[in-house]
Amino acid sequence: MRDRMSKTSPERNEVILAALLEHPFLHDGFSAESAWNYMLGRMHHDRHQEKWRESSRKMAFWLKNQGFVGINNGSINKYHWIEKDPSTAEE
Repeated sequence: MRDRMSKTSPERNEVILAALLEHPFLHDGFSAESAWNYMLGRMHHDRHQEKWRESSRKMAFWLKNQGFVGINNGSINKYHWIEKDPSTAEE
């Protein structure tokens, strides 16, 4: 049977990423569970059925696919966003 959750389009990923980059603990890193709860709160009004909504584990996978760096910090992984320098990105 076909998976009910739709694949997230690149445009939709940009919307989700922009909202996640406003996370209050972005500068210090956050856990996948923290990001998941934050995004569920931010996106509760829309009805998109994306994979990351299923669980914090799926959110962790989505974070890695979007370019977040996961650092093992004891029993949890903390995810950090590394800004790419625009001057070196197009070389």
